[in-house]
Amino acid sequence: MKLKKNIISFMSVAVFVFLAAGSAKINKIHCGAFSYFNSSEEPGNGRGYVEMNDGKKIYGEEISWQTGLILKDLIKVDGEKIKIKDTRGYFKNGNYYGRIGGSYAKRIIHGKLNVYYTEGTVTVASTNSRTGVTTFRERPTCTHYVQVGDDGELNPIAGQKDIIKYVKDCPKAMEMIDKKDSQIRKAIRKNGSYLNDIFVIYNNGCR
Repeated sequence: MKLKKNIISFMSVAVFVFLAAGSAKINKIHCGAFSYFNSSEEPGNGRGYVEMNDGKKIYGEEISWQTGLILKDLIKVDGEKIKIKDTRGYFKNGNYYGRIGGSYAKRIIHGKLNVYYTEGTVTVASTNSRTGVTTFRERPTCTHYVQVGDDGELNPIAGQKDIIKYVKDCPKAMEMIDKKDSQIRKAIRKNGSYLNDIFVIYNNGCR
């Protein structure tokens, strides 16, 4: 019985270690690597809107949305229901959110290259080497996206190589991102907007 429990425990840990390793490989840009405050959005005069796939904007005072396995993926503007799949994004309280699948990501940089992010959690397992007891905890995770233009797809960026792909034709931006990982981490610690600045420089005509 004890052996069976140990095998089950080992299998559980193995699965979570595999998932965690896969996640780390996919997404190396941790939460807080970018500054998430965006001062580049239009004021909006207190009004929000939902932007449809054809570019049409539906304005309203109250905007909310829901998504899930049981719930229908809907966004509401002053009570009017709209399918999320029919929208490009929405603007609320001074921030724009672009559609990614059946939900939305917050835009933090606006220009020729737009940058978005979403927040979530992942389950991490750890096993006490002495007792063999496995515990699980939730930790935050962020996914970042780049969009070319205002109607392009939101594509995930996982790390330095992905950023280089978008800014490679701008020498000044490349000088900032084409460094060792340790140098980039140090730069981010000194300047919380370091990664943002790379895209802002690109969007300002490489100045």
